[in-house]
Amino acid sequence: MNRQMIFSLAAFFVMGCAGSHPSPKDSSSSDGPNSQAQAVAAASASLYTDPIMLFESWPSETTLDNPHITDVEEVWLNAIRSAQQTIDFSHYYAITAPNTTHEKVVNAIKEAGQRGVKIRFIVDTSMNRDDNAELPALLATFPNLELRFIDYRQVIGGVQHAKYFIVDGKTAYLGSQNFDWRSLEEIAEMGVRMTVPELVTPLIETFEIDWQLAADPTKIPQINQTNCPAPVAAAYHGETIEVIAALSPKGLIPCEDVLWDLPMILSLIDNATQSVDLQLMTYATENYDKTTFFDLDEALIRAAGRGVRVRLLFSDWSTRPKHIGDLQRLARIDSIEAKMVTIPEHSSGFVPFSRVIHSKFMVIDNNAAWIGTSNWSGDYFYTSRNVGIVVRGERFNRDLRQSFDHYWSSEYAHTVDPDATYPVKKRN
Repeated sequence: MNRQMIFSLAAFFVMGCAGSHPSPKDSSSSDGPNSQAQAVAAASASLYTDPIMLFESWPSETTLDNPHITDVEEVWLNAIRSAQQTIDFSHYYAITAPNTTHEKVVNAIKEAGQRGVKIRFIVDTSMNRDDNAELPALLATFPNLELRFIDYRQVIGGVQHAKYFIVDGKTAYLGSQNFDWRSLEEIAEMGVRMTVPELVTPLIETFEIDWQLAADPTKIPQINQTNCPAPVAAAYHGETIEVIAALSPKGLIPCEDVLWDLPMILSLIDNATQSVDLQLMTYATENYDKTTFFDLDEALIRAAGRGVRVRLLFSDWSTRPKHIGDLQRLARIDSIEAKMVTIPEHSSGFVPFSRVIHSKFMVIDNNAAWIGTSNWSGDYFYTSRNVGIVVRGERFNRDLRQSFDHYWSSEYAHTVDPDATYPVKKRN
């Protein structure tokens, strides 16, 4: 794909919500578990009126909630409880804890299976160990649920890092939220719900690729490279936006020439004229195999060289040696500002692998954005599974920017000192 590719469409038919929600298996039935799912689906249709919707998590005991963005608990529970035929989950790992929001999600999955919903669940093999092995073992006992582990390291050298699920083949949910109780209560996350067929279909195809690879990682299935979607119009809070799926890794995605995320992200940065605001957990030019990757780094520097204001907002997990050097180097460049966010320890005590910003999105100028599941180093685009979308539209951009500005100006954000020596943040 050409790096300078810009969305250009003459006209779009705005995808309304009608017809985008799951239809009942048997409209004549008025009782039983499935009718309850139908009632939830009907309520969903009236509650979620747009085919694109943002949802978020934020660390408890902080002021980081965005009132204009729906909470993840409401969205995930509604999704699972409204399912009538199928749910397909693909996650990096799975872990829960008693008396948490996430436990409600796990129970809702069990209840969905009990009412006849067929459930498939993919988890990366590398993370199925220690405490992370307990929930997958439990899920495998649920009725109508089939669990598979995928060894992405064997497949292509990386991990299954995506976080998404698909309900009834019609509605998809992706974002930075892992299938982890902390992701719903103790971590800053951002996700998006979608009923646009041109966004959902590539995710379905991606899931089917990985479902087959989980059964046999030595056999690459046939991958669709025809009838590829173009950016499509959709409604978002009364505005018509243009959206397209953005996937990785290269070599294992449908419609690679159109849907590979790295060229799209580079194009967004290279065509920025005013601002680039990027929020991630971590950023690095060094890959996990010690090779280097400078494509995104160079694009940010090019933007700053044109006078574009670049703001980088990362978690304080970026104090690790692999990350802090890149962040401090960029902070020295004119037109680039860098901050890290430090979330105070919970009042109950230290919670491992939490109290951090983990969201992954970028807003460009006043009318473009990317949101997905990737941190930024070369591995995430070349050897690991990730999913996202690219959006053109002022209202969607504004909502993400308001969230970015909220974190940027919060009491938890502090400017990166290019000359400081930072202690490495404790994670576990």
